[in-house]
Amino acid sequence: MATELSERRSGLDAFLRSIVKQRCGSENVYYQPPANLRLKYPCICYKREKIRSPKADNRVYLQTFHYTVTVIDTKPDSEMTAAMSMLERAAHDRDFVSDNLYHDVFSVWY
Repeated sequence: MATELSERRSGLDAFLRSIVKQRCGSENVYYQPPANLRLKYPCICYKREKIRSPKADNRVYLQTFHYTVTVIDTKPDSEMTAAMSMLERAAHDRDFVSDNLYHDVFSVWY
């Protein structure tokens, strides 16, 4: 089960890195970054929020992993935000500005 979780997260990580690289030429993607880490912008930060495990016959028959993905950019109309909004299992939750950086937050089931 743990292998599947890390494999799925690796797939999401690779997808997010491709978004940042295509738009910015860098791979500034951070998974659950610690508070003391200095981020390089523009970037994408993401963290796991939930694991859904519906059961039948006393067994888990499907697992879905929920991540919160935040696009952080110096531009209000980030190309990364547009790319994230095209992801099939992503929903835009909110946006806000902090320290002159634009944040777009998505919920992603991956």
